[in-house]
Amino acid sequence: MVHRVSRLGIVGMGALGQALERFLLAKTLKEPNAILFCVKAFDLEQALTEQSHQWPGEIPFVILCNGYVWPTIQKISNKLGSRQIRIGMTTIGSTIQPDGQIKIFSENTMTAWGNWGSSNRSPIPTELETLHAFPNSAWHDDIRPLIRQKWILNVVINTLGGAYRLASNRYVSSHKEEAEHLLEEACHLSRVLFPGLPPIQSMEEIRQILWRLVQATGDNENSLAKDVRLGRRTESDFLAGMALMHEGYPILKRFHALIVDQPSPPRSHGLQ
Repeated sequence: MVHRVSRLGIVGMGALGQALERFLLAKTLKEPNAILFCVKAFDLEQALTEQSHQWPGEIPFVILCNGYVWPTIQKISNKLGSRQIRIGMTTIGSTIQPDGQIKIFSENTMTAWGNWGSSNRSPIPTELETLHAFPNSAWHDDIRPLIRQKWILNVVINTLGGAYRLASNRYVSSHKEEAEHLLEEACHLSRVLFPGLPPIQSMEEIRQILWRLVQATGDNENSLAKDVRLGRRTESDFLAGMALMHEGYPILKRFHALIVDQPSPPRSHGLQ
């Protein structure tokens, strides 16, 4: 598979890639200042390898994948050389409608990227032109705390959505007890995946963040749930599936198995 690349440097022109392209076009950028990777986590290694020699070395690569992808980047670091690699996230939502048009959800969203770990590498001025094309954008000298929180929340919401084929995120609230157990295990596993960071918020605080996010995105069908519904490969290996590499975490492992091993997950609210 060769990934489609837009003229403004977006790799992976699915719904999200097309949405981000709209923002860049609105800012009348004439050439790429950063290469944005909007591919599935399991396609990232191939996409980075494809693009590693296609762009001048001073243009940073920005990874906007779901899931825990830092090991993938480390695996092919020799191919990336001295290029600056950013890890980022966006909460901009998008979907391709039946008529082929892109519907973009950008109200109350945020986009951020930065260095993985404390670093004296400052952002490149032209790179910030790309970053600030998006609403509520921010540079982070160490992006890990933000990525950790996003990973935890995605583990809960996307995993429940995929395991039960939830038609939209609002139905996560119908599985509150399971969501709480997934949240607890995900927070514990995050200590292993993101070593050296200060402790996360109290469980009560991150619990409140979770349920606010469920409410705010209630009308959305998350990407993992959609992939399950359409019979496509999911990113669960990079979410709940990260537990397979470690002792314990029985609930994360059970839900990961529901996604990858069972063709017909249990029926639940909002099944399509």
